[in-house]
Amino acid sequence: MDSPVQVPEPASPASTIPPPGRPGIWSGLGVVALYFALQLGFGLLVGIAIGFYSAFKAGWVTGLWHATPLAHAAIHALMTHPDVAATSAVVTIAGAVVVTWLLVRRFWPAQWRVADPPGFGLVRAHAHGDYPIAVLLGIAVVLIGGALRHLLAHGHPVPQNVGVLFGSADTTLRVLLALVAIVVAPLGEELIFRGALLSGFMRRMPAAWAVLATAVIFGCAHLPDFKFAWYAIPSLVIVGIALGWMRLYAHSLWPAVVLHATNNAIAVFAWFVIVHR
Repeated sequence: MDSPVQVPEPASPASTIPPPGRPGIWSGLGVVALYFALQLGFGLLVGIAIGFYSAFKAGWVTGLWHATPLAHAAIHALMTHPDVAATSAVVTIAGAVVVTWLLVRRFWPAQWRVADPPGFGLVRAHAHGDYPIAVLLGIAVVLIGGALRHLLAHGHPVPQNVGVLFGSADTTLRVLLALVAIVVAPLGEELIFRGALLSGFMRRMPAAWAVLATAVIFGCAHLPDFKFAWYAIPSLVIVGIALGWMRLYAHSLWPAVVLHATNNAIAVFAWFVIVHR
């Protein structure tokens, strides 16, 4: 009697799904470009919304036939108003961070809670002492970077766009700008630079070189906020190196977020002092 033919069981759907990808150098750089492109896009949307509002208001008040000159003047006045510029900055940065987080989570879900690169390190730090270290290191890089920037600038002021907006906005918007600078921006930038980008570089080079490369890109990416003053780059690179080291030392992204938040909090405190001087 013939033995029954063994029919292989069909593969389960899960076994046919390829393993999730990991970020590479180009995809990491793509995330960085996406983040700043989103900021530009949100800024344009805010500007268009303000323009439509101003034109409609001017046309409603003066009549459609005579609205054009007044509409142009109203748009210019509104766009240059400090509170409008500060509101635009808050919406732009917060919107870019939220969308970037959602997209990174969508593209690389398997790397989200992996402690070390190519994971993004969204896990608890191995030691509670990593957070005080992050705070102390954040204070140290502000002092070192500030001294280096002052030395390279030969005493010239190094204005920062967000700081200028902070000084001219009203109290409520100052609080919102402070929250964005201390909480929202570090969350977004650490996921981008010390999450996706650092993981991509570490697939192709040793950790030390990957940290340095990420820090240089981090510094250059922030040049527009410092009005392209080249002497801001070295201090920004020092901050980037400290953030990369903290990310790898703690086997978690959160201490790097705390270090970044500490650095920005000191800057916000300095803005408060200047405003109330």
